[in-house]
Amino acid sequence: MSNSVKGYWINHVLDIKDPERFGAYAEASMPMFQGDNKYGARIVLFGPVAATVLGDPVQYAAVAEFDSVQAAIDFWDDPDYAAARALMGPLDDESDVVDRRVCCIEAEPLTVSPKQGFWLNHVSEIVDEAAFFAYAEASMPHFTCVSFGTVVHQHAGKQQIQLAAALGFDNIGKATGIYHTPEYRAALAAGGMDGGESHVVNRTICAIEVPE
Repeated sequence: MSNSVKGYWINHVLDIKDPERFGAYAEASMPMFQGDNKYGARIVLFGPVAATVLGDPVQYAAVAEFDSVQAAIDFWDDPDYAAARALMGPLDDESDVVDRRVCCIEAEPLTVSPKQGFWLNHVSEIVDEAAFFAYAEASMPHFTCVSFGTVVHQHAGKQQIQLAAALGFDNIGKATGIYHTPEYRAALAAGGMDGGESHVVNRTICAIEVPE
């Protein structure tokens, strides 16, 4: 990787159980991702999921960028952010309010444009590494931009995530529809995954649109 790598949170929100308390947390925390701050924290992408392409249903998804992966790790326990999280209850257990997975990776800077579509991916298990990475290499030409990496720390989520990624498309239609096209099935076939994935990888992919 180059010296310009950033830290990222790749977030899946599977279920908001208490909208009032989650809304209070979101309102309190959002200003911490705006303007100059010591973590370089900013929200790159956030919104409702247009479709869950694979895996567990996801309601909302987000990408947050930080100056470094260490900043992405440290931000979670920053006193101001911890105070915002405390609006949801005990800091070590937010399960009464939200079911989410928040994963930290180090990756090349991600550039987004309005109306782009993105896949936000969480890989929980790679069963066959050779097959998975053969597929991954074959799939790269389908994306307009790619930021991915090994999960170096996971802030939230019962299911442990190994890899996370943000993969761009020209528009949300491509993001929601490409998986079942002949062109993309050919990439899956490179890893022996055109007839199913579970023997190679377990993952959740959700599609989200960049707002205007």
